[in-house]
Amino acid sequence: MMSKLKETILVLAYIRYSSHAQDEGNSVAAQSSCIEKYAEANGMEVENYYIDMARSGRNTNREQYQKLKKDIEEGNVQAKVIIVRALDRLHRNASNQLYDFEWFEKYGIRLIAVNDGTDTASKNYSKLITTVKAAVAEEYSDTLSKNTRAALLECAKQCRHLGGTPPIGFKVSSEGLYEIDELKAPIVRDIYRLYLQDMGYDYIIKYLNDKGYKTSEGNDFSKTSVNSILKNPKYMGTYVYDRTMPKDSEGKRNSHAEKSEYIKIANGMPAIISADDFNRVQAKMAENASKQTHRTGKNYYALNGHIKCPECGKAFSGNVNNSNGRKYFQYRASCKCGIKSVRMDHLNNFVFYALQQCIFSPENKDKIIKKMNEKLALHKHIQSDEINALMNKINGLENAQNNLTGYLETGRASKTILEKMQKNETELEILNKQLEAKSKEISTVDSDTYDRLICKFRNYMCNVKSPEAAALRNAAIKNILPDKDKITVTFNSGVPVDDETAEYFNEK
Repeated sequence: MMSKLKETILVLAYIRYSSHAQDEGNSVAAQSSCIEKYAEANGMEVENYYIDMARSGRNTNREQYQKLKKDIEEGNVQAKVIIVRALDRLHRNASNQLYDFEWFEKYGIRLIAVNDGTDTASKNYSKLITTVKAAVAEEYSDTLSKNTRAALLECAKQCRHLGGTPPIGFKVSSEGLYEIDELKAPIVRDIYRLYLQDMGYDYIIKYLNDKGYKTSEGNDFSKTSVNSILKNPKYMGTYVYDRTMPKDSEGKRNSHAEKSEYIKIANGMPAIISADDFNRVQAKMAENASKQTHRTGKNYYALNGHIKCPECGKAFSGNVNNSNGRKYFQYRASCKCGIKSVRMDHLNNFVFYALQQCIFSPENKDKIIKKMNEKLALHKHIQSDEINALMNKINGLENAQNNLTGYLETGRASKTILEKMQKNETELEILNKQLEAKSKEISTVDSDTYDRLICKFRNYMCNVKSPEAAALRNAAIKNILPDKDKITVTFNSGVPVDDETAEYFNEK
């Protein structure tokens, strides 16, 4: 007589690994081995594995756990049994566990927790005892969280780096303290400098990408990443920790919400930006957020912010007037004092030609050439230091790559080594692009070069949006006052105007 073959029971294996538990036998390998041994000993076969990495058991906002439930609800799996190594792998929250036990009953799911001796199909199963175990796990999780937090807060009071990638421009010493990374700190300084020179995010992002700069994660800069850098008080030397609100019960966090109280230590770390510049940027960001910027639309109005109503002092702004199928660009009053609009091209040409004649008069030529070459020489020295730093970094990475390649050639390359090689290759590509951008030759200015620059000056000032043009415009122009029959342009003290030039423009 033939014996009847025992039917294999299909099961679903759920594994949750949290990094702080790695020394308690809760590694993925330990959990999977435990589940597989139990399944084999009891005539079971694992149909699917669901593994959540570095996820808390305090909530159910876990990708693989939710997928497990969805697969059961939609009939994507045959198994009606879930096996976990221990109940705390499933939940560390008693109320969540009670809710899911109701859900298991609804879908006819049998739950087995190997190490806890829990089997919901057993006669000895008690929902009360299981819930008490979950409550104990929840208490343990709370205690562990409090102890971990206390340790982190103590380290924070010492202004130590507490994990993750440090903000761009910083590196971490062997003692866990912040240090300035002089290879990347210039990126931060450039962002603050350009923002304070009225350059918008689009200009700043293009500037950074043209230089070959990348974020700490190796990505191109975006408005979000630039905004984050401009708002980070660590750049002025203020150490902050525990500023953002914690995750809610579902593991979600509002990254824009801040606590009313958090650790904040002035001069707790080296400063890349002065406190004055940082505060000026915060004030400027708040001002820009509260009003519409005067750089309206796609068009560039070079004299925006300089033209004022002579009656009330309110600023004119750039505007497009459509008439008879044509577009006329103009500066228009924002008040009702009756001052007419001014054509943009006429005013731009007049003001910048006047500025050109004043600054680049023949008697100033030698002084300007000398000053420009002094500035270029200083820039060459700075550029040389930056190039040397980049080359040293590149040489170090290339040597590291050669050593790793040796392991590859001998067939001893592990997955970790291959990942390290790929990371080095990506960083080398970024550094070589930066080196190429910084290695462009800086020429000196001679008489011919000077004359060519003068010829391009008016067009440059009228049409090119750059920090250099903005700096010169702000330094030279005090105000422009359009009236009913004339326009008065006042330059700041220090702009040289000879008698002949003054007479010419007064007549105009």
